[in-house]
Amino acid sequence: MELGLQDTEIQRYEPSKWEKTKTWLTNRYVTRNARDHLVWRTATGSTALFGSLSMLAAVLGMPTGLGTAIDIIIFLAINAAAMSIAAILLSFLLNLMYLPLPRRFTAVWIFVLVETYIILYFAELGIMMSIVVSLAFTLAGAFAGILLGLLFKMRIKPGSKALLAFGFACLIAFGYVFIDWPGPAAVPQRESAFNDQLADSVVSLDLPNPAEQGAFTFQAFAYGSGQDKHRAIFADEVGVKTTPVDASAHISKWSSLKTRFWGFDEHDLPLNGRVWMPEGDGPFPIVLMVHGNHLMEDFSDGGYGYLGEMLASKGIIAVSVDENFLNYSVWSGIPNNDMKVRAWLLLKHLQQIKQLNDSAGNPFSDRVDLDKVALIGHSRGGQAVAMAADAMRWFKEDKTMNSLKDISIQSVIAIAPTDKQVDDKSARLTDVNYLTLQGARDADVNNFYGDRQYGRTAFTEQSDKFKAALYIADANHSQFNSDWGRMDERPPGGLFLNRQDLLEAEEQRQISKVYVSAFLQATLLGDESYKPLFKDYRTGLAWLPETAYVNRYEQSAFTEIARYDDGKRKTVLKDGGKATATGMKEWQIESAEDRDGKNKGTKGIELEWNKPGAQYELELSPKTSIEAEGLTEGNLVFSMANLERDLASQVVAEDEAETSNAANDADAAAADTGLPPLPAVEIELTTVNGESVELVLDDIMPVAPPAYTAFMNLSWLEERIKEEKYKEATEPVFQTYVLPIDEFGTEGKPILAQEISRITFRFVSESGKVMLDDIGFMP
Repeated sequence: MELGLQDTEIQRYEPSKWEKTKTWLTNRYVTRNARDHLVWRTATGSTALFGSLSMLAAVLGMPTGLGTAIDIIIFLAINAAAMSIAAILLSFLLNLMYLPLPRRFTAVWIFVLVETYIILYFAELGIMMSIVVSLAFTLAGAFAGILLGLLFKMRIKPGSKALLAFGFACLIAFGYVFIDWPGPAAVPQRESAFNDQLADSVVSLDLPNPAEQGAFTFQAFAYGSGQDKHRAIFADEVGVKTTPVDASAHISKWSSLKTRFWGFDEHDLPLNGRVWMPEGDGPFPIVLMVHGNHLMEDFSDGGYGYLGEMLASKGIIAVSVDENFLNYSVWSGIPNNDMKVRAWLLLKHLQQIKQLNDSAGNPFSDRVDLDKVALIGHSRGGQAVAMAADAMRWFKEDKTMNSLKDISIQSVIAIAPTDKQVDDKSARLTDVNYLTLQGARDADVNNFYGDRQYGRTAFTEQSDKFKAALYIADANHSQFNSDWGRMDERPPGGLFLNRQDLLEAEEQRQISKVYVSAFLQATLLGDESYKPLFKDYRTGLAWLPETAYVNRYEQSAFTEIARYDDGKRKTVLKDGGKATATGMKEWQIESAEDRDGKNKGTKGIELEWNKPGAQYELELSPKTSIEAEGLTEGNLVFSMANLERDLASQVVAEDEAETSNAANDADAAAADTGLPPLPAVEIELTTVNGESVELVLDDIMPVAPPAYTAFMNLSWLEERIKEEKYKEATEPVFQTYVLPIDEFGTEGKPILAQEISRITFRFVSESGKVMLDDIGFMP
């Protein structure tokens, strides 16, 4: 009995289920990192570093306005805290599941993987590409840490470890240099035959480079509200104070965060502008320049100073308009109806300048020639300037616009513009000079939308106006603005863009300076000596960087032979003229299409042939010949787009014998690359007397090969991101050919335009496909 009692007295305490659970959880928590030895700890640090790099790329693409350095510090600190919390929670969870893994490493790796995926997904890489790139990135980070951890673990001397590390670095460098890693898509390139042919036919203008500084000295100042929270130039340093304008009639969605950032809302939009004004009494023509939709916190208005200084030195007042508060922000979004308000705000600036010009005691007083106004816009700004020049289409009922009747917008320049309908309407310009520039490697506005507005610009016969377009093979979107950098997309998406062989920033802006200066000298200052540049870009090659160009041109004094926009003139032309085709595989009126296959808003005659000798003939009506009677030093003009990409899938390799019989050197070069031959064209004119003379088009201007573009730095990204935005490597673009009629005649026997009764386009290359439009006579 005593023994049993003793056993009872020493019986141990039995914990409750909760206490057991608590003990188990504590043990699981304490031992969660038990498997993370040196190698895995090093891999954890390496993976965490890669996660910080992901966040760094994201931070650069979503500025807060506090400054880049502060943004980086704040977001990396938040990221480190979030990663630490995730590492604790996930490693604990993995240990609860008894998974035999290095749990802290696994937790950090999962966090970085998910973080990187989210960043890439919102950069519009798409679900699958975001998964693939995120996996590759995080695995690379982990693998680098594992290798480093193994190196640390080796029981060798520190010097040997350093030597081994150096060897690994050399091996990686060797692999980077000598291994054929995936890169940008291989774009078709013809050999030098075309370039040699082009160089042989260049006749340069014997004029000063229009991009050089002019003779005027100038002053720079700003006008604005004087209340800007972020830029001294529009705050304490403002030279002329202006009154804000109320845009609430057009904006109904304005973020409170935007108000907090700027200190105003849609009821008090400031009229801020940077001014470059020539010294002298004037009055001077004036140009307003406006940016597009860049990140709001990364201010854009200072990026056109290179144009402002140049124009002021030529005797033109230049103003860079501030519309940054209408731009997109990651944090506060973008106001609704921003496209319409961009145009409206430009008009308000013009009204403000008119008021200052009419008032005494300010730098604008009696110094602005409001009969000579031009607008320059980039990206969304490029569309806004066209809308402003066609203001009554949108603002007819706005009684505050009455003073615009005293302002005459003579010229519009659109640099890589957008072209979206606003209120189901598009700008249509009449008797306004128009110029548009576009880069083939524009990864933001990747279609030549300025070509659409070109088609919607018309002239009355006596207006003495012209329109022109320039397509630049190796130019992108952002470099036209000196503050936008080299990438057309914000990080991290912009890091995937291919920048190989892209024009340098100064080269691209040189093109802008040459064309903007020459255009405004011709249209505002009355110096028409530069007009040949717009008819044929080759006359200015001495001023331009080396790349491929395509240009389009038409002036008010244009006698139409054939246009196709009504879609009904396949065989019957204007005023009873007739069209026929022989030897064509297909000939039909089709809509001109952009890179994405969307309608450009104009039509042309599409011609396709698969054997030499196919012809397209135009029989002129007597009325057309009569209209051409007044032409002196006349030219036959037409626009032609090479539709080579439509034939790419049909190209069959030719044997060497056939290649040797190619119609020209460019055909042989095309055969060597597997591309369709460049169209070889002969133009034949037949007079009313039945006499025929012909001209080989290559003798005047060779047909240019399309500009092929690889947008991404990895070829397999081209068709897989941004909803296949970059899947097409080239875009059909019209080139205008200006053929002097006297080139057809013989010495002592010139041909006059009114004597021409028939025009024949003869295609002598083996095969091809083109679109013709805007066929006519021009001085």
